[in-house]
Amino acid sequence: MRKTIFITGASTGIGNETAKFFQSKGWNVVATMRNPENETELRNLENVLVTRLDVLDLQSIKEAIAES
Repeated sequence: MRKTIFITGASTGIGNETAKFFQSKGWNVVATMRNPENETELRNLENVLVTRLDVLDLQSIKEAIAES
């Protein structure tokens, strides 16, 4: 069974690098960010789900969890 990691703030910096690291190790990655429509690199990787999540918006949190 493949492990899954849920990462907030995956659009840049540590979140982005963490998503790429775990993907390279064979994990399923749920990469969340406020503006996923602007993301190009992660969405092209296998086993990576890029979705919207704003930690200050409860509805977006619920939707991201439901999608993953």
